[in-house]
Amino acid sequence: MKSTAKLAVVALVLSALTVTATPAGATEVSAPLTASSSSTSPIVPRDKAAIAAHKAAMVEYRASLSAFRNSMEDYKTQMTAYRAAMEELKPALTTYAAAKRQIAQSFAQSINSARTAYQAVLNSDASTEQKAAAKTTFESAKAAALSSRTAALAALGNAPVKPTAPVKPTKPAKPVRP
Repeated sequence: MKSTAKLAVVALVLSALTVTATPAGATEVSAPLTASSSSTSPIVPRDKAAIAAHKAAMVEYRASLSAFRNSMEDYKTQMTAYRAAMEELKPALTTYAAAKRQIAQSFAQSINSARTAYQAVLNSDASTEQKAAAKTTFESAKAAALSSRTAALAALGNAPVKPTAPVKPTKPAKPVRP
């Protein structure tokens, strides 16, 4: 294991040194490459401007991220209040729906009983005057049931209004490195 590591170090050192031939036939060893003399190009002014713009964008991003964190705390508080309001509203909505269902059931029951009576007269050996009277009775029962339902719905009032859910803040986008 140790000999493999030594061989790797030797290979790295040899690859870092470059051997060049001189005109007199002697060999010259150049200095190993350093990070400053690497093959990457030096920073040009155009890149400096891009880097400066990126740094400014990062400062702005950090500020907006801080504001985002504060608004998320506000959102969590608002969401807790919203959930509490919804829990308080659930019984009112249930009561309202039950009352509305009861009104609809009584309307349907009165219409069905009037229709049953009318159908009984139509299916019997009744005279034309009796059938016309049954139709008039059915129509008046229908109108009475409709006005009764309308009055009950007006007395019930509007449904309880649900609170509006808070809007979740959007996280700011991190700037892209140049």
